[in-house]
Amino acid sequence: MSTNAKRAITWLVFAGGLVLGIVGWTNVAYSPIIGTIIFVCFLVVSIALRILWGLKKGE
Repeated sequence: MSTNAKRAITWLVFAGGLVLGIVGWTNVAYSPIIGTIIFVCFLVVSIALRILWGLKKGE
């Protein structure tokens, strides 16, 4: 898999968590605390993928 594809996947994981977090924070589907938990989980997965794949910020 190319570096750009890996970057796109990590960004999409983060963006998905952000969208689900916003849905929770606005009380549309579930409570704000659940939205925060979902966002933090997706953020941790995104960071773990960046570390696992060896992606640096400035490359």
